[in-house]
Amino acid sequence: MQKYDYQRKRRNALPEYISVISANKCAKIRIDDIEVIEQDGRKVHVITAAKDYSFYGGINTIAGSLAERAFYRPIKRLIINLDHVSDINSYSVNFNSGQSVALGKNALLSTKRAYKRYLLRYPPYTIWEPMELAGSSVSEPYASEQKLQPGFDPEKTETEKMPN
Repeated sequence: MQKYDYQRKRRNALPEYISVISANKCAKIRIDDIEVIEQDGRKVHVITAAKDYSFYGGINTIAGSLAERAFYRPIKRLIINLDHVSDINSYSVNFNSGQSVALGKNALLSTKRAYKRYLLRYPPYTIWEPMELAGSSVSEPYASEQKLQPGFDPEKTETEKMPN
């Protein structure tokens, strides 16, 4: 009988927490609760919906723990969690907690593309396109609905479709 290696499973599992140690506090933060990680000079801010944790260090020390998760790094000093993004408008990224992060034009465009790829991973999704109502009546069925009706043959003319 083969022994189960618990240590190997633990080494290969994704970490659930990161630890934050500063002069005033020590904390263990769930990675899934993190909304934004921002570097301001030598100080790193880990922002959750409930609190803002700050410590001296580098953002790259945390970035390794976030691999294979829904985090995106639009610029060198910022990492955002796409799980907590509510929407992206033309100026900023807004989160479910009400916080927002302003980005430059290029970073915002790349973040929008990454967020679209993220959303496409979770069906059902719809691609919204405005309907053109000009020239068509609301009571008329769409062409795609006509094709689904039994006995519909697009090759027949209108007079041939009429029953005798």
